[in-house]
Amino acid sequence: MEEKIRKIFGITNYFIAFIFAVYYLVLEFSILNITSPIKRLKIIFIVIILMYIGSLILNKIKTLPKINMWIWFSLYLIMLLNLTLFDQYFGRQSMNFISNNTITIKDYLNNNFNIIPFATINNYILALKNNNLSNLNFIYNIFGNLLAFAPLALFLPRLFNSMDKWYKFFIITSIFIFFIETMQMVTMSGSFDIDDYILNITGSIITYCIVNNKKIKKYIDSFINLNYLKN
Repeated sequence: MEEKIRKIFGITNYFIAFIFAVYYLVLEFSILNITSPIKRLKIIFIVIILMYIGSLILNKIKTLPKINMWIWFSLYLIMLLNLTLFDQYFGRQSMNFISNNTITIKDYLNNNFNIIPFATINNYILALKNNNLSNLNFIYNIFGNLLAFAPLALFLPRLFNSMDKWYKFFIITSIFIFFIETMQMVTMSGSFDIDDYILNITGSIITYCIVNNKKIKKYIDSFINLNYLKN
């Protein structure tokens, strides 16, 4: 009887998590109800907590930790791609491809293309010092870019055995970041900025070194019940 109750409670956690996940997806793709990224992130955390508790209760199902990780990874990718390419909260225009007007293209590239390292970062710092940039915008542009791709350091090595070395992680993450930067330019939803890459990859590598340190990795894997992620 006790085992049956545990199963019901565990399944209930996953069912509620599913409802919150659907709610999150509705908010993420809604064009009528523009919701802040913080609120959407809170919903993702609720989904993660509910699924985590569910996996602890249903601990006899050894594949649940891996299923959890794949779902969390998918939710993260959805949010990341939406934030960087389509999110109307930041005024991005969905799939607004470059027109054939060469003047428009030229003007756009002049304002949204930078390959000079630290030029944009330096401009942010100067703008902050001169009170031309709010603390919130500074935090978003600097620390937001540092943290945006950091979760990859948690997910990739645990979902793909080939990501067991930092340089492999560095290469794959770099390709992914450059893909996002290129798509932002092509769709006119953002800019191609080498400083974004510098901040993105720096945050990712620092996080990789932390969460994949032998002692810390062992603790994290044990905490999230990833002892069974052996392909």
